[in-house]
Amino acid sequence: MNIKLRAIQAGSLFFVSVITGVLPANAQNPIVQTIYTADPAPLVYKDTLFLYTGHDEDKSTWFTMKDWHAYSTTDMVNWVDRGSPLSLETFSWAEKDAWAAHCIERNGKFYWYVCANDKISHGMAIGVAVSDKPTGPFKDALGKPLVSGGWGYIDPAVFLDDDGQAYLYWGNPHLFYVKLNSDMISYDQVTGIVQVPLTEEGFKLRILNAHKTFAWAKSIDGLASHSVKSKTNDKYYWYVSATDKNTGRKVIGVGIGEKAIGPFTDALGKPLITDHCGEGNINPTVIRDDTEQPWLTWGSSELWYAKLNSDMTSYDPGQVPAQIPDDKKEWFSRRIAGTVNSTEKRFTTYEEGPWIYKRNKLYYLFYPAGGVPEHLAYSTSKSLASPQWVYGDTVMAVIKKGGAFTNHPGVIDYKGKTYLFYHNGALPGGGGFNRSVCVDELKFNEDGSVAEVVPTPGLEQPVGSPDPFKRVEAETIAWEEGTETAKDPAKGMYVTDIHNGDYIKVRSVDFRRGAKLFEAGVTAISGGKIEIRLDSVTGKIAGICDVKSTAGPKSWKTVTSRVTGLSGVHDVYFVFKGGEGELFNFDWWRFASLK
Repeated sequence: MNIKLRAIQAGSLFFVSVITGVLPANAQNPIVQTIYTADPAPLVYKDTLFLYTGHDEDKSTWFTMKDWHAYSTTDMVNWVDRGSPLSLETFSWAEKDAWAAHCIERNGKFYWYVCANDKISHGMAIGVAVSDKPTGPFKDALGKPLVSGGWGYIDPAVFLDDDGQAYLYWGNPHLFYVKLNSDMISYDQVTGIVQVPLTEEGFKLRILNAHKTFAWAKSIDGLASHSVKSKTNDKYYWYVSATDKNTGRKVIGVGIGEKAIGPFTDALGKPLITDHCGEGNINPTVIRDDTEQPWLTWGSSELWYAKLNSDMTSYDPGQVPAQIPDDKKEWFSRRIAGTVNSTEKRFTTYEEGPWIYKRNKLYYLFYPAGGVPEHLAYSTSKSLASPQWVYGDTVMAVIKKGGAFTNHPGVIDYKGKTYLFYHNGALPGGGGFNRSVCVDELKFNEDGSVAEVVPTPGLEQPVGSPDPFKRVEAETIAWEEGTETAKDPAKGMYVTDIHNGDYIKVRSVDFRRGAKLFEAGVTAISGGKIEIRLDSVTGKIAGICDVKSTAGPKSWKTVTSRVTGLSGVHDVYFVFKGGEGELFNFDWWRFASLK
């Protein structure tokens, strides 16, 4: 990605302030600015938090993703770019769609579970790569998918419980899991693939205020319903199985609303269908024939139908509700099976992207919740071996300013705090298909419930500090404008595409008693200068380091400069100056302390 805001730097700061409010000096969301990142998956290993992400290609109009990326931090505000240790090319069976993934460590090995489109089935599948290091290299552990099943087999999430049992969850719009074997690349074939019942108790009905829609209803069955958009008036109609409080009979009601998930108002003040219900008003579904004529169908082993009028709330009096004739059953059954309603037959709020987290012997399932645009929600269970999920509440509401229409949670404990990773669309050029990972602190109430998180401009307080007297990789970034990163087979990651006015910010650098010398590993293209500024991009200059031409872009050398006024804790801005075109590449930096 090339954000390239150098031409109007003040305008870029205005853009960020519009998205997130006034940007505090010690806060930055999204946490990666060099590329578009999505679907965050954090992992703590030893004293470091590693972050694994997807990568949205620039200017995408779909989820165009070809590789996965890794980052690391020890302070939660400065992020080291570890490059792309994994891509579609790692998996011989994968042809496209490098979507959400999750990496976990067990017994010194790292298992990176991914979803991608399978070349053979041309549907989504989940595979696993393995490495001895959290940053790779990774290799395909199986040479084939671990599980495959089509479109909904996406968003793998792994949880290793205290008893050593590992679970792999995934799914959209259904939720599945397997119990992984101890080798982490196979699963318990006896238990097999388990589909989690998406009950109202566990995941809440998707339709807003569903139980308050019909005053005449003793109860409704929100898992037997259909929300469909009219072809004539742009309204949504919700057909739902209910029990009439006056008669005690099963009936079908119809509501009308502006959105697929409501809220709906009762269209008639009474049930739409009261007779000829056979075994009950099960799963009302609207299908259309080749002339776009809508038909309301319902039933289970016995199918019934009624020819709806254009108002969608009445039916043709000449075609009263009746059992579907034998010679039409096959046609209607195919249409019912192929009908995708306005909420894709997703009756509860669960959408996709599960993430398991454990706290005080209670299991939390975080997930994007629908409809679209998504918000984040959670459910809890006292067991994973036999989960009984109970809906909790919203964790993060729909992000209205700078949001994407999707979201994706990753929750983890690190250095005494709990963090929620998610993504938005707030970077320049960002949106639903060009997303960016963010992080905020997650807190719990005394009863164990999750406090709702309001997206912020970023974490204000770091949990550590870079040591400026040891080599620091130049791709250690809290915030940057204009630069990109690249990988050299010999040198590893470095900062490139540096032009006049670009900068890198490193937060909360502790110089202690002071520093006197700055040195950096560079290779010049046209050459330029590194201004070392304190606490803002226009702050006090502590030193200027000249970067003169080298023998070529692959000819690395160390440059040095004197620095003054450096002591205590400062945000450091490396501001790059020079002529037109690319100036130089930047690999590492270090300061020398005062004796």
